[in-house]
Amino acid sequence: MTDSTRAPEREDALTYDEAVRGTENEIKRQLRSTPVVISRLTSHLSRAEGKSIRAKSLLICAMGRDGLIAGGAVKTAAAVELLHLATLVHDDIIDDADKRRGIKTLHRKFGEKGAVLCGDYLVCMALELASSTKPPEERRKLAPRTLPGYLTDVLTGEMRQNRNNRNYALTERQYLKIITGKTAAMFEACFHLGFLFSDESEACMSDYLTIGKNAGIIFQLADDCADYESTARSSKKPVLSDYKTGVVTLPLIYALKSDGSLRDRILGGMTPRELKKAVAAAGGLSYTHLKIAGYHKKTLALISALPGLKNKKEKLTALLDRAAGMPAVR
Repeated sequence: MTDSTRAPEREDALTYDEAVRGTENEIKRQLRSTPVVISRLTSHLSRAEGKSIRAKSLLICAMGRDGLIAGGAVKTAAAVELLHLATLVHDDIIDDADKRRGIKTLHRKFGEKGAVLCGDYLVCMALELASSTKPPEERRKLAPRTLPGYLTDVLTGEMRQNRNNRNYALTERQYLKIITGKTAAMFEACFHLGFLFSDESEACMSDYLTIGKNAGIIFQLADDCADYESTARSSKKPVLSDYKTGVVTLPLIYALKSDGSLRDRILGGMTPRELKKAVAAAGGLSYTHLKIAGYHKKTLALISALPGLKNKKEKLTALLDRAAGMPAVR
């Protein structure tokens, strides 16, 4: 076995289920062990239950050929979830959301200033936690990008989205560029970081990065549809919030292209309920589901072609299904 494929030290190796539980415990430990000045806010956040799809993707990619996961991947997965949580805190302020993950949003309960500062604190906490754990030394040459680098892509994507608020001339290509940053970059980071903890051949790395990026795009497109299709009760967050805050997503982009009168009706003052019906009638949701299916199919082919454990590929497939809005990741 060459240096590039040598397995990491396995003394601290965990099963997948152990790693998931360890990640959940680490997140709660971090949130509940903050200084008194911010502990009320972080304790509130610790009561929310998220899907942890990013952390799980990292842990799956970290599985070695023995089916086990190096313990260091747990802290890295927890760091990614804390970083994601920070972005949600800030997003909720921007969207003026009332609930997230079934609980009152931080800015609603503690005020905007406290929520902003807490979000900033979570970013620092996440980066400090990530820096405390390194992949095996022989794998570090495969890490030309770091977590802060991926975070830069996320923030750039968010800025592009903000700049295009209520831009009803936004194209599909421009929108894909936005979500490749704001959502897909963090998924790609998880696949990259997980891969570094594994003993997979470095020849597979580009495939893992592509699968991660595609999973992020699928996840965002499914979320775009859910904003029109879900209820607040089922999603545990506001629905039709994109339209209310001026965010233009793919279902609306396609509907505007298909229905030449829709833009004038929006500018004339459509209610969210009216827009929901118009987007569905113009084929915006059907088209976006077709795009999801296309990305899903080609990404499944990449997963199937990967060498390694059948169980690992099954978990990656289940995760991809979950990103697309199918049954939950086990």
